[in-house]
Amino acid sequence: MTTKQTQGGTASSGGADIPLAELFDRIPFAARLGLRAALDGENVLCTMPFSARLVGNPSLPALHGGIVATFLEATALATVMHAQRAPENNNRCGQDIPRVISTTVDYLRPAGPKDTFGQAEIIRLGSRLSTVVATVWQDNRDKPVARANCHFLVAAQPGAGKRN
Repeated sequence: MTTKQTQGGTASSGGADIPLAELFDRIPFAARLGLRAALDGENVLCTMPFSARLVGNPSLPALHGGIVATFLEATALATVMHAQRAPENNNRCGQDIPRVISTTVDYLRPAGPKDTFGQAEIIRLGSRLSTVVATVWQDNRDKPVARANCHFLVAAQPGAGKRN
């Protein structure tokens, strides 16, 4: 994130200047997990490649629940940041990196020792808040391993005029 001096003080360019493909490289924990984000048509598709260090229960083996939750939240974040850049949302919500307000995770089945994929759907993107549902799966999109409901604070640009 870069800053610049303006008449009113310091302004942040936020996340608007971060290409989607580089987003997770700029978040140290996401980079350590090897997370990737790319467009799949008009939707953001995130990938978490398998690594033995992500296993939380070696007797199954299954990915650690905290790693799955982190991936869900990161998938939701990437989707919100992509939506913030859309021209129709430019004056409606801020361009800063969204801040997590809350995340609720539903674990549906064990995540095995393989690559994991995720997509999220924005339920509402307002001038202050965003509500997102993220889903992660492995072999079959129709058999998700976990889902999350996430709420983000999206900073409104001055003069946006709309409120949640």
